[in-house]
Amino acid sequence: MQFEELEQKTPVHTLAVQESDWALLTRAEALRLTTLFLVARRFEEKILQLDKLNLVHGPAHSSIGQEGAAAGCIAALPVDTLMNGTHRAHHQCIAKAVNALYDDGLDPSAAGLTLRMRQEIQGLMHEILGLKDGWTGGRGGSMHLRRADLGIMGTNAIVAGGIPIACGHAFAEKQRGSGKAMVTFFGDGAVHQGATHEAMNLAALYGLPMIFFLENNKYAVSMSVEQSTFETELLTRPQGHGIAAVKVDGMNPFAVWLATRWARDHIAREGRPAFILAEVYRYYHQSSSIPGSAFGYRTRDEENAWKARDPWLFLQRELPARGILDAAELAAIDAAVTDAVDAAAASCVEGAGSSARVRAELWPAAATVDEHLSSDMAEFDGVRYAEAEDYAAEDMEPLSYIEAIARTMGARMAEDEDIYVFGEDVANMGGGTVGATRGLTDRFAGRLINTPITENGFCGLATGAALSGLKPVVELMYSDFFLVAGDQLLNQAGKIRHLFNGTACVPLVLRTRIPGPEGYGSQHSMDPAGVFALFPGWRIVAPSNAFDYVGLMNSALRCKDPVLVIEPQQLHKRKTPVPRDLDYYIPIGRAKRVREGDQITLLTTLTMVDECCRLVDEAGVRADVIDLRTLSQRDIDYDTIGRSVMKTGRVAIVEQTTRGASLGALIADEIQRRYFDYLDQPVKRVTGRWAPPVVSQALERAALAGEDDVRALIQDMLAESALSATPKGDARAARA
Repeated sequence: MQFEELEQKTPVHTLAVQESDWALLTRAEALRLTTLFLVARRFEEKILQLDKLNLVHGPAHSSIGQEGAAAGCIAALPVDTLMNGTHRAHHQCIAKAVNALYDDGLDPSAAGLTLRMRQEIQGLMHEILGLKDGWTGGRGGSMHLRRADLGIMGTNAIVAGGIPIACGHAFAEKQRGSGKAMVTFFGDGAVHQGATHEAMNLAALYGLPMIFFLENNKYAVSMSVEQSTFETELLTRPQGHGIAAVKVDGMNPFAVWLATRWARDHIAREGRPAFILAEVYRYYHQSSSIPGSAFGYRTRDEENAWKARDPWLFLQRELPARGILDAAELAAIDAAVTDAVDAAAASCVEGAGSSARVRAELWPAAATVDEHLSSDMAEFDGVRYAEAEDYAAEDMEPLSYIEAIARTMGARMAEDEDIYVFGEDVANMGGGTVGATRGLTDRFAGRLINTPITENGFCGLATGAALSGLKPVVELMYSDFFLVAGDQLLNQAGKIRHLFNGTACVPLVLRTRIPGPEGYGSQHSMDPAGVFALFPGWRIVAPSNAFDYVGLMNSALRCKDPVLVIEPQQLHKRKTPVPRDLDYYIPIGRAKRVREGDQITLLTTLTMVDECCRLVDEAGVRADVIDLRTLSQRDIDYDTIGRSVMKTGRVAIVEQTTRGASLGALIADEIQRRYFDYLDQPVKRVTGRWAPPVVSQALERAALAGEDDVRALIQDMLAESALSATPKGDARAARA
């Protein structure tokens, strides 16, 4: 038996600084590098001082000790480079903000910091303290920082949560040909997250212009790298994804500056991402001013050894020794930076010592808490809303549900070059796995993006692309797969607008297929509406026919919020008359009455709309059957529901889905709060059983609601109310 070593195609390196390399660092570049380092160091020291005074609400993850790596990286990049990061990002963000405002001719040792730089330092400090004049009105605090006009696209409290989003920013810049790169900062703890590996795979696969920057500070809270992984050489991770990588001493800002120049050149030359591993050390515990040795997970000797390698000591030693900057110039930069940081703190704090407090007038008003949960829908001004009844028969043609999906996407993609479709197999097999992209691959080459089976990764990429102004449409092969991407969809895309106080929006469309009673079992058959409805940032539309699909998809593509579009496979072949031009909208938030009556009200959706209509017709019942069409909680059309309840006094919510996944309980509660005085009986519900559908046909039918359940409901409502043939409309009107 013989084994041969596999050839490694992807290089990994360790960078060692040569004396000749110092010739690359001009005085101007040294001024920039030193300024970025000092603004990060002095800012972090001030935040820790405020934290000791209990003025920082929530955690303040200090990066003292790590600033040299961030400063070295950012100083080597063009000022228009984009960045994001994780929860320990003050140093990266303040350095990026100052660098974005750093004119080539600036000399901070002589002129100090500019007014705009000082304002941004103050804005970041206000943000961390949760104040209304912060970068995003104080909503982000310490961990969620965004200043898009300075290239800071948003930091993230979820370890590795921002890395797939960074891929989306890089994807958008590549498609536009802007020449901008993206750098995503993260720590050693993120290396073990699946999102990191999915993002690296996507970045390599699509050749994205981005730098993965790992600040390896040796500990994730208290767990060392050695406790977290068997393979402690972290450069093996990018190598496994085909990304060229370099390891560098992060306590040496100049070495990081050199490594970043290599990465920048590699991206420009090869058209591929790069990876930098900077070995750094945080001097304090996870989010406090106490050293880690106080908690016993590292020793004082270890801490002292790293403090002897402080980047500030390095700069004070090496720059004067080579005649690049002298001690007086370094001291002048330090004084200018310290003055700006002190002024920022003074602007938001009054008193001193134990009597220090945040100025009361700086807090955001409590009444604003619900602002910017979602768009104000101004993007729909001037659009043409229509219903099927607005068209003449000769203007319509029969179209199946699945044909409506493909044709609507084709029409809108022809008009808007920012629309991209992401998903598994969407560009293969002549239209994807079910034909939803039929005819689009040849027409829109390069805009239908086949993705690997990495839902968390490509949903995050789509979120970042949306943040950068594209209009991504994500196709999930089956609705349950959103659970794999739960963080990116529910914790990121859905919250971003509110979290960043309306300074960001995520115009993302998520298409999900529900197979219904087609034998796919409990891991492919979930109705996702009940889960997405828990997150107010999401809009949810549920078209029950091809006409509604066109109008609602047009609205989803225009909306500036993330929109979930639910597509039942049972409806795919069902045909409905649809206008030939496809250029109409159905408002998000408007239900439709599809049967009119005065005895009972049935609220329903998706596959159960036609079922309810058929059964009330069969029973001869005078029923208002209302197709809800929109299922996001804040968008449900309670005006239409209310008018019907006032008329009939009896209402039921009919869903095919299982009991646990049902949205009906939330709707029933709201109806009883709004219209209790008009109800002659409790709100009733039809759902499937508690068990999810399994593959067995008999058990699958038992798990989902069907015609027998609806028929029994109608009989029960009629029997309970002892309805006569006499219309109740006059009595309802009198009560109203």
